[in-house]
Amino acid sequence: MRAVPAFLVAALLLFPPPRARAADAFPTGWTFRRALTFKPVSTNAPGENIAWSEFYANGSQKPDGADLRVTTSTGIVVPARILQISPSNDFIRIAFQTRAPDNPYHVWWGNPNADKPAATLDIRRGVLAEVYERDRGGGGNPRSESGIDDMFSRATPVGATFVPSLFLGYNPLGPERGAMIRYTAQFKIDAPVKPDFAFTVLDTGVLKIDGNTIMSQLRGGFRGRVRDSVSVDLAAGWHNIDVTQVNAGSPNTGISVCWRRPGEKGFTPLPPNVFAPIASSAAGPLEKIGTPYAADFTIAPEAEAFVLPDSFIARYSFEAQLPENLANPAVTWDFGDGQILTGQKKINHYFLKPGRYAVTMTIKLGGGGGGSFTTTRRLEIPDRMYQRFPIPPQDGDRAVRTILKDYDLKKLTGPAALQGMFFFKDQGDTDDQIAWGRAWLQTKDPATADKVLDDEAVVLARLLEANNDNRGAADILHIASEEPVGILTRLDLLRQYVMALCDNLDDADTAIDAVKSWQKRTEGGSSDQSRRLAGSLLYAAIAKGDTKLAQSTVAQIGVIKGVGYNDAEIKQGVLARNIEAYIRTSDFETARQLLDQWELDYPASIWDGYTRTLRVKLIAAQGRPLLAARIALAHARANPSGFYAAELLYRAAENFKAAHETTQAQAAMDLLTSKYPESPYARGNAQSE
Repeated sequence: MRAVPAFLVAALLLFPPPRARAADAFPTGWTFRRALTFKPVSTNAPGENIAWSEFYANGSQKPDGADLRVTTSTGIVVPARILQISPSNDFIRIAFQTRAPDNPYHVWWGNPNADKPAATLDIRRGVLAEVYERDRGGGGNPRSESGIDDMFSRATPVGATFVPSLFLGYNPLGPERGAMIRYTAQFKIDAPVKPDFAFTVLDTGVLKIDGNTIMSQLRGGFRGRVRDSVSVDLAAGWHNIDVTQVNAGSPNTGISVCWRRPGEKGFTPLPPNVFAPIASSAAGPLEKIGTPYAADFTIAPEAEAFVLPDSFIARYSFEAQLPENLANPAVTWDFGDGQILTGQKKINHYFLKPGRYAVTMTIKLGGGGGGSFTTTRRLEIPDRMYQRFPIPPQDGDRAVRTILKDYDLKKLTGPAALQGMFFFKDQGDTDDQIAWGRAWLQTKDPATADKVLDDEAVVLARLLEANNDNRGAADILHIASEEPVGILTRLDLLRQYVMALCDNLDDADTAIDAVKSWQKRTEGGSSDQSRRLAGSLLYAAIAKGDTKLAQSTVAQIGVIKGVGYNDAEIKQGVLARNIEAYIRTSDFETARQLLDQWELDYPASIWDGYTRTLRVKLIAAQGRPLLAARIALAHARANPSGFYAAELLYRAAENFKAAHETTQAQAAMDLLTSKYPESPYARGNAQSE
């Protein structure tokens, strides 16, 4: 006889098979189930008593839910209706008829040969909200009752759920814009009454009672004017209410059905206790027929956190469902976004971007036999946490930081890493901002707008420069310039890379090679491309002191189509005044941006030395005199006949002195007095600011 594997023996000891019940005799072919436990509620309202439940399956269900069945505790199949299911998501919401008071019922799935039942449950309990997505192809007019009916006939069902009342300020199943919702319910009147009804909706809709149109709002807007109320004669007994709502363009959905009964002063929403009651059922642990244990975990949306500039990240909790006699289980969570954590039975996790994720839990058994149990849930994360929340709970910054600190940045997608970078940027946490930013740029899918890439890569480079990591700053800009975005953005980032190499690393040779490589890659490109590359090459040539290359590049710039501007002098004069003002007021970043734009628009201005003089003043004002001195000296040597050569030598000497480099300061001053004895800077009586 074949030996039983040790891990299975351990499993049988830890997870004894459930006691046989009548429901275990369900027809062959159904593999998985969950127990459904509820407190039965009954009413004399027309229709059948109903309960509803929501749970996660394990991916073994058919995409359309054709194999989902609900049985009583004795194995009798009862009518049911799937309210929500998706081929890409394991979340299921289902309503079912409650014929017997005995608990538990069971929901079954996992039969690939099952056919969908011929009829579904007729729901006449609770307040049912059926959500549709508007047909974008047109059809129907939300400004007429017949048009609204036509729109619902064309719309695509999204799902359905039960809500407490007809007073709701959000779409319970997702995005607000374009949502269409139909609410149906039965409500009871104990004695004949003639209340006044008031109705309002975003944007348009119709209120019907017992099939008769009572009120309609067809002009759009959440009006809420009770002076439009209507009196309705209601006999004692049960009445049907039907409300349609079309959100044609508002950023929010909202509905309000209120009444004022005789003797009451104001209007109030119809209370929940007037509607036909419905039971809410709790779903039990996953069971797999014929096995002692099926790996299972719960999923719960908990809260979201706002991340600048305009997005949210969602926190979900996950908890392994384990028997009490399993001590210290080794639980591993794979969240489907590159993040894997081990050791916690219950865990919280932020999904940094909306999307579809496969979350896998693995339980490893200890002892000599080993063995493991694994299960996966497919989860769809929306851009906002609408599920179950009219206003989603908000997490504080400390909670977010605690969880994000454990992330493996090497496994992040580009968009997720960018979200984390934005969060830590808002926190002023430079180290983590840089770490997440590196992860963002090093992914193969930064998947972001050109401007974001340009702006944020430069910000990261400046942070690294401030931390004296000049090589890291250059690497960031180099990586960014190779990302698959627009060519002009890449060339702008290349220019920043060239400046970082020349100014901070004194590596003009690498800068020149990088530009020449790009010139080959873009041969035959636009004049904008040529101008950007020429400006970068000129910057590097000056930094190297290669006068010949600089002069030939200036000549090339002069013939690039589209470079000439009739009002160039006026524009550059305005830029100069603004840059000087920003330097004086210590707004260094704005001054730098204006300088970069100046040299981008008028690359030939780099050669004459004016922009270089302003850049030297800017860098000195930022407290980096040695860098300012080196840049000034390099330019004066590259273009000794330039108008600003003498001033740049003077500024080099002054900044070397401020950096306590007295020998280099004297050498720069000696060069100034020997080459430009007539200059006021050589006589030491020129203004240095």
